[in-house]
Amino acid sequence: MRLPISIKERLFKGRPFFPEKPAGQRRRQSDLTSDDRLCDYIDEARSELELAVLTFNELTDEKAIDYASYNLLAARARYSYLLKLAKEREISV
Repeated sequence: MRLPISIKERLFKGRPFFPEKPAGQRRRQSDLTSDDRLCDYIDEARSELELAVLTFNELTDEKAIDYASYNLLAARARYSYLLKLAKEREISV
């Protein structure tokens, strides 16, 4: 029986944190409006931010914490920026 990989191992081995969406769930980019794409980007950014927070909270190694803190700041900035764009376009998310 294989044990689940910890966040620290995934962080340093480069394995994806989230599996890709199954092919049936993917929408064609040409079918999406710019507002739909922005909402998708916001959902992705929210997931990245949640993962960054979880990663930061789990790590204990000093170097890993430094990396995770920069990653957390970047994820927070991206999410805030996308929310600002949605507000300017008057899109409710």
